Amino acid sequence: MARLTENLTITTSKHGNFSYSVSENYTEAFTKVQIVDNSDGFISLMTTNTEVQANSIAGAKAVIIKNNGLVSAEIQLKLVDYLNSTNVDDANSVDLGPGSATVDRNISMILAAGEYLYLPTVHMVSYAESASAANAKPTTAGAYVDLHTDEYVDSTADVDSATADGVVNHATATRVYLEPYTSATDCTANLFHVGDLIRVRNEVMEVTAIGDKSNLANNYLDVIRGTHGSTAGTAAADDDAVRLPFFNAYHDFDKFSVVQTDKSGKFKSMNFFGYGRVADSTSDGIVPGSIAGKFYNSGYQSLGMSGITGDTNSGLAASTTYKINITVDGGSVFENLSFTTDSSNLNFGGANGIINKIQTALNAQYYTSGHLFEKRINVSIVGGDIRFTSGQRLSGSAILLAAPTSGTTPFGVGRVPAIGDVNSPVPANVPSDKLVDVHGIARPNTDAFFYDDGHGRISGSATGSINYTTGKIDFTGPPNAEFVITANYDSAHGGGPNTSDTDGAGAGASNVITQISARSCNSKINCPIEIAVFN
Repeated sequence: MARLTENLTITTSKHGNFSYSVSENYTEAFTKVQIVDNSDGFISLMTTNTEVQANSIAGAKAVIIKNNGLVSAEIQLKLVDYLNSTNVDDANSVDLGPGSATVDRNISMILAAGEYLYLPTVHMVSYAESASAANAKPTTAGAYVDLHTDEYVDSTADVDSATADGVVNHATATRVYLEPYTSATDCTANLFHVGDLIRVRNEVMEVTAIGDKSNLANNYLDVIRGTHGSTAGTAAADDDAVRLPFFNAYHDFDKFSVVQTDKSGKFKSMNFFGYGRVADSTSDGIVPGSIAGKFYNSGYQSLGMSGITGDTNSGLAASTTYKINITVDGGSVFENLSFTTDSSNLNFGGANGIINKIQTALNAQYYTSGHLFEKRINVSIVGGDIRFTSGQRLSGSAILLAAPTSGTTPFGVGRVPAIGDVNSPVPANVPSDKLVDVHGIARPNTDAFFYDDGHGRISGSATGSINYTTGKIDFTGPPNAEFVITANYDSAHGGGPNTSDTDGAGAGASNVITQISARSCNSKINCPIEIAVFN
C-alpha cells in the first residue's frame, strides 16, 4: 500500500499563498520512463484494458505524467466520445442507447520541460453535448426513491427453460438460465454481477458465476440456492421474473417488512435498489458523488406540559400503581402498562422518579412477547415537556397514549394533564432538504444527509461504502430506521471505470482514458517522459 500525497502551493506577492492537497492510499501499479521522439504517431505510455497486458491496467485511480526532458512534449489522452441522444445523428459520437458504435476522441496538450501533470482519476469521457455527462438519469426525476414494501424490483430478466431446465422444477440445480437474449452485448446476463442476490418467487439465491453470454445457452447465472432464510424448492417456472432484492442482507429476507437498518443501525444491499443496471453493455452503475439519503425522524407524543425539569414534583401518590394504554408504530394497543411510584421520590427525574419508573416498565415489554415486543419507546423531558418517542425511525413510527382500560390512571392527577388535554401525536417525518437561516436564505440541511464522496465512502448521518459499478451499499446509521435516497445513474460517468470497449469497435462504451501517449515537440531532441500509475 502506498500513500500518495499531492501538494500544490502557489506563492504570490499580492494575494498571499494558495495551498491545495490531496492524499489517498493507493497500490502502485507501475512506473516507467519512456523516451519519445518527434514521430507524428505518438508513443503509447499506458493503455486501459480488462486484459492483462504490458503497461495496461483495468482502471487507474491516479496518474502522474512528468516531462524529464530538455524540450516540450505533446501529451495525448484518448477518450470515448459520447452523445446523449436516443437517435444517433452524428457519426462521430456514440449514443447511450443500445446498438451504437463508439468513436475515439483525442485530447492534446503541451507539457513543457520539467512540468508534470497529476490526474486524480482516469474516469473521463468526451461529451458531444453542452449538458452534463453525469446527469443522464436521476432516480425518479431527482426525487427520492420509492423503496417499495416488496423490497425488490423486477430486473427485466426472466427464467428460461427452453434451452435447459436449470432451477425450473428442481430443488438442487444451481444454474438459472435467462431470457431474453439478443447478443453478448445486449442480453439479460449483463444485468447481474457476481455476488448479487436474486429472488425468484420467494427463493433468494446468490450469484457465484455468469455465463460467457455467447448465445442463449450461455446466458445464465450460477447460484447458491436458498440463501438468507429462504427455501430452495421446485416452484420456479419458465418465464418467472428474476428480481433484484434489496432487503437488509444482514438478516433473512423476511426479517423486516420495509427497507430499514437493524437494531445495530446496520444495512446492506447487494444492489442500489434496482437502479443502474443495463442489459445492453452501455453505461451503467451509479454516478460517484451523487448519492444523498435521509433517515426518518421518530414519531412521538408529548403530554402538553411546560417548564418541567427533573426536580419537578409530579403530584402522583406515593407507592401507587398507575396504568396507561399505549399504541406504538401502528400496532395494536398495549393495554394497562403499569408502573408503581416510589415511596419517597415523586419527582419526574431521578433514579426512582416517575420517568424512570415508566421507562423501566416499557423496557421490560421490549423483551416480552406482545404488542410492544422489540419496540423501543423512550420517555424523556424535551423542552420542558414529557415526551414519549418511538425508538424506531420508521415511516409508520407513532405513539398514541390513552387512559387505561382498567386500574388507576395517572392522567388528570397532580401535574399530569387529563388525557383530553394531552398534545396530539406527531407522526414520523423526513427532515427537510433545506433550512432557512436568520437572514431568510434557504441552505441545504447538510446535517440531515448521508452522502458519498466519490471515492466509495459514505459519510454524514451514516458511515459505510458504495460500489458504484454493482450498486452494493453497506452502511451503519441510526438503529431501526427507514430512509429515503436519491442518486444519478446510467450516465457516461455512471459506475466504476468501464473498460469494456477500448478500441471504438463495439457497443460497450468505456468511460476512462483508454490510452495516454506522448511525443517530443522537438524534431532534433528526444524527450524522456516519466509515468507513474496508482490503483
